[in-house]
Amino acid sequence: MNKLQNFISELSHYKSIAIFGYGVEGKSFHAFAKKYLQDTEIVIVDKAYSKEGENYLDGLEEAELIIKSPGISLHNLGIAYDEYNFTSITELFIKHFGEQIIGVTGTKGKSTLVTLIDAMLKYDGKKSLLCGNIGLSPLEIMEQIEEDSFVVMEFSSHQLHHIHYSPHIAILTNLFAEHLDYYESEDDYYRAKFNIFLHQNEDDIFIINLPNMEKFFSRFEILAKHFYNVYAKRLETPYTFDIKQGYIHHATLQILEQLQQIVGVSEVAYRETLANFKTLPHRLEYVGEVDGIAYINDSIATIPEATIEALKILKDVDTLIVGGFDRGVAYEGLIEFLLESDVNNIICFSDTGKQIYEKIKSSKKRANLFYEKNLQESVFKAQCVTKGLVLFSPAASSFNDYKNFVERGEHFRELVKNQKG
Repeated sequence: MNKLQNFISELSHYKSIAIFGYGVEGKSFHAFAKKYLQDTEIVIVDKAYSKEGENYLDGLEEAELIIKSPGISLHNLGIAYDEYNFTSITELFIKHFGEQIIGVTGTKGKSTLVTLIDAMLKYDGKKSLLCGNIGLSPLEIMEQIEEDSFVVMEFSSHQLHHIHYSPHIAILTNLFAEHLDYYESEDDYYRAKFNIFLHQNEDDIFIINLPNMEKFFSRFEILAKHFYNVYAKRLETPYTFDIKQGYIHHATLQILEQLQQIVGVSEVAYRETLANFKTLPHRLEYVGEVDGIAYINDSIATIPEATIEALKILKDVDTLIVGGFDRGVAYEGLIEFLLESDVNNIICFSDTGKQIYEKIKSSKKRANLFYEKNLQESVFKAQCVTKGLVLFSPAASSFNDYKNFVERGEHFRELVKNQKG
């Protein structure tokens, strides 16, 4: 049997399967089950779709296997992982297709990197399929996978949490504390990320870009025989990008060049990939210019380190808009950076914006400091005080006001666009 048949065969042994969380992944598994698991009872366990109300978790008792969606935090629900027979689409997919997967995780830079890898492989004439946290379930591309296909897959920490398999090529872009409202601890978050390499063997490949490996890996054994830490590696092809085309972080280029050498991509394909790159939405995205003011949308910046990096890249930011949902991340480093920066205007909004505003205000080192109630008023204030470049890089999650960073970034775009009227 081929890999797809093995995948189906394993699941067909279960008489009942619960889908725990009916979001993007849950719905993709339901569509898969309707097509391939017609003799299996499918139970939906999701508060929004349950007739049981507050007792919706009782549905977990009815199933032999539970497909847990990444958005479900067992810790926050008080459920132990070994309490039920949990698995996930990610775990099942890596189990059967792992030898073809180039997997990417990290706190930031995942989506840009997988997009570049997929493009580079295709420019070189190789078969490549892109899926994962970037928006497409692997179940939707499984029928297209051939024996010589590469599967380029972005993994969030939530998708990696509790899995027991790792991809053949694992890439870890960076590590910063994030999503601390989801995990038991900061260490639990890092451990989830490490699952991308912890179950590799000596035939596998692991690429990281970390200056302080010992801090994270002293307790873990790296089994991959082909191990590369590309931090501070000299680039053969340094590239720069302008404000409208977008930016590729130096670390992303280091990883991409190392991978190019591993999988045998030509120099022509590598250069073609970089030459045709355009930044993804909400990642240092050039929105436009209004009355001589340029606007950059960096809504993806959900941690302070991402905002600091954006300010270092752009260099000439006149106004920074910052703030969002408070989930326990420390802001002292960002505040210290802003106090010493050349940013003329700092506009704060929402919960974390209030914290940043109060601490900077108490230092009495910054004059052009503002606090606004929401993003709309922040953009209006930016229009009034800015003479050059406005950077929206919130340094926080969006969940108190928006569904996700995408919705927040789209609102920023809309606010800028409406100024043109």
